[in-house]
Amino acid sequence: MNSHDLNKFAMGTLIAILGVIGFNLLSESIFHQAPLEANAYPIDTSAVASASVADVAVEEGPSIAELLQTADIEKGMSVFRKCAACHTTENGGANKIGPNLWNVVGRDVATNGTFNYSDAMLAQEGGWSFDLLNRYLTKPKDAIPGNKMVFAGLKKGSDRANVMMYLRSLSDAPMELPTMAAVEEVMEEATEAVEAAPEAM
Repeated sequence: MNSHDLNKFAMGTLIAILGVIGFNLLSESIFHQAPLEANAYPIDTSAVASASVADVAVEEGPSIAELLQTADIEKGMSVFRKCAACHTTENGGANKIGPNLWNVVGRDVATNGTFNYSDAMLAQEGGWSFDLLNRYLTKPKDAIPGNKMVFAGLKKGSDRANVMMYLRSLSDAPMELPTMAAVEEVMEEATEAVEAAPEAM
């Protein structure tokens, strides 16, 4: 290939490159789109943001106080079999991996003098109320972070209520159940809070 042919090849290559660049610039100027200042189809999120406490309560189902009104000791004993590998229930029974649970309902947390509790349990104030038991039986690691119990929890509210009714029976003087009047009072307070929420927003 002589110098004349090389010049023609170089010129052809240069013209092709310039043509591609020119085409790109031309297409960008024709089809260029400026960024949108706002969504063409606005999405209304107010319905999600204003979901009421009542909606959440319906999804979660009856409160533990309500479930306790119809809880069954025999069913609780059956569910408790999952716990029996680690706990005894007899009055004066020995501890196992977990403490003996006689008279646990209503008793102050971490007060079985013969059991070696975790620091998290020792730091927990108050007693084993129905509310705390419910939260603990739902997910022990979340209810009292840092405790040593490895049980994952009971997801069904009815199972927790039945177990709590059974544990309540393990006492010479069982703790009183929340009355329906107390349940209705809590529900009424929750309803009033929901109704007042829009005014506070």
